[in-house]
Parts: sequence; structure tokens; C-alpha cells
Amino acid sequence: MIIIALPKAAWDFNRFTGGRVKKHVILIVAGMVFMTSIIAKAASVGSPTTQGQGKIAAAAEWSYIFRRDLEFQSATRPPNHENDKPENFRIDGGNNVLGKITCGIFDFLDIYVKLGVADYNIKGDVAVGGIKAVTEDLSARAAFLYGGGIKLAHEIKDGWIIGLDAQYLTSDHKLDFSATSASGAVIKATYDTFRMQEWHAAPYVAKKIAGFTPYAGGRYSDLRIKQEGPNDPKRWDDLRFKADCNIGVFAGTDWNLGDHFKLNVEGRFIDEMAMSACAAYRF
Repeated sequence: MIIIALPKAAWDFNRFTGGRVKKHVILIVAGMVFMTSIIAKAASVGSPTTQGQGKIAAAAEWSYIFRRDLEFQSATRPPNHENDKPENFRIDGGNNVLGKITCGIFDFLDIYVKLGVADYNIKGDVAVGGIKAVTEDLSARAAFLYGGGIKLAHEIKDGWIIGLDAQYLTSDHKLDFSATSASGAVIKATYDTFRMQEWHAAPYVAKKIAGFTPYAGGRYSDLRIKQEGPNDPKRWDDLRFKADCNIGVFAGTDWNLGDHFKLNVEGRFIDEMAMSACAAYRF
């Protein structure tokens, strides 16, 4: 990695740490720069602390997206619809229910996998000549959700922690589609292929305070949606959307209930309006 080629003198953090610089602090800082400069394969950031080398934790997590705005990218259009413009599309409610297994590779590095179920509701309009002509409601049925990520974290001094979480999630759904025209006519259809992908890179700071560990940070996140329709030239096909905003902030806290059990709550803002809750047990 790039960090190997850098001279140690360029990374003098002694004045902040009160001691010699540790290699994993350098790795975390380098990781923040590296991961925020690429598309890393968003969901909750979760607990700001790592498990410890050789430790394993199991968790149950629930996340809810209140709203995330989407940007239309492209589509294969049917004849006479070349000037139709999808607009105001957004996720208007989405549930993720997950199980999470985390393994501590080093004291400062965790890897984890997530498996669960997700469903989403999406709304938007189609304008013709600048005038709203159709309102669409899309319901992505509950489907298998999977993904994983890494977490880097190091306690610097006096309970202060710096860290980075990078994560990717994806799911494939059946989609129930409903379109209502300005005249009130309703068209309904079902699509077999609707793929949702989310990812983020999220640096943060945290502070241990008694039995709590509150944390806050910023994140680069993205979301991609691909909807494929039936092989019918009279219908829209291969619709693609992405997240309208990629930069957000988050805040949350751990509540440590002994050496093995903890609860976590978190809110995410700007790029999306979302929250999550988690219960974890470390073996």
C-alpha cells in the first residue's frame, strides 16, 4: 500500500498521542483518505469500537430509511416517450432487518458480514413538457439482503477514538408498480428484476464516557437502482437511478451493558434521513 512508501517522519503524531506513533493509527488515517477517494462497496455505521483480536460478536440490527432522494440516470424508452422526464423520485420508506457477524482480525481491525431482509417503497413523477403527467408508486417486495464491510478503530488518548467504517449491501427484489395519470387512470404491473445496491465510507470520532460511547462523523455514500422490465418495446426498460446526494453526517452511541453485551442507536442525515438500532453480544 501507499503507506509503506511514506517516510515515518511524515507521520509524527507524538504531540497528539503523547507517545510513539503506532502503525495502526497510520493505517486508519491512510484508510480514511483512500476510502473516501474511491467508490467503496450504505447502511448503519454501527458501534465505533472494534472487538479485539480473535474476538467474535453476533448482532441483530434494524434500519429504517425515512427518505432518500434519487437522481434519474437513464432508461430505454418506448416510442413517443422520448421527452418524458422522471423527476422527484425518492425512497419513501425502507426496512432492513439484519443479522451481523463480526470477527476481530487485529485489535484495531474488524471484518463483518450482514445477512437479512429488505423492502423499499419508492415514489416519483413523470413530467411531459414540464408538466406532471403521471405519479408512480413502486414497492420492492421483501427480499434477501447481503453484504459486509470493515471497521478500523483506535483509541488515541483519554478515551478518544478515531475510526473508519466501509460497507456494501445489495438485494434483488420483485417490484410492484403503479402509475396514476393526471386524469386518474391507473396502470399496474409487476417487474421481476429490481436491484438495489448501497455503499459508504465513513470516518468518525468517538469518546468513552462511563458506560456510553457516543460518536459522530461524516460519510461518502451512494446508492444505485436498476429496474428491468419485460421484453416489450411498448414499455419502459432498464431504468437506472442513483443517489441525489452523496455527502452526509451521522451520530449515535453505544450503551455498554457489561463486558459482553451492548446496545446501539444511530441517526443519519443529509444524504438520507434514516435511523438504526442494534443489539450485540461479544463472545
